[in-house]
Amino acid sequence: MENKRFKPLVDRLFWITLAITLILLATMSAVVCFSPAALFIIIPVDLAVVYLLLTSLFGYVELRESSVFVKFGLIMKREIPYGKIRGAFKERKLYSDSMLSLKNALEHVNIKYNSFDVTTVSVVDNESFCKELEARLGSK
Repeated sequence: MENKRFKPLVDRLFWITLAITLILLATMSAVVCFSPAALFIIIPVDLAVVYLLLTSLFGYVELRESSVFVKFGLIMKREIPYGKIRGAFKERKLYSDSMLSLKNALEHVNIKYNSFDVTTVSVVDNESFCKELEARLGSK
């Protein structure tokens, strides 16, 4: 089987959250800009929050020959061998079961592997992703 890459799903709720957060960060930065000592705290915090919000736009999920490869943003990644996956199911909720997840939407797929590990992904076409993953799990 060939590698198949799925792009992340980004819904309206993500854009609303991003806009509100950026407005709050800009307001907070403008208020403390008169205190140089505060800038050493506020600017790094602002940059970290913006990075964490925007990093999910650069992620993807790739079904490879022997594993599922999930890239979370620019530097974080996870590779899950098909033999360790216990199941994958679709969900619709605001939060995810894992801290590091490629989740930008309400609809997502939880991939359970090992004993207690969960990775959450939101891709543009969750239905075809689940079908393709089940096909690859069935063939292994």
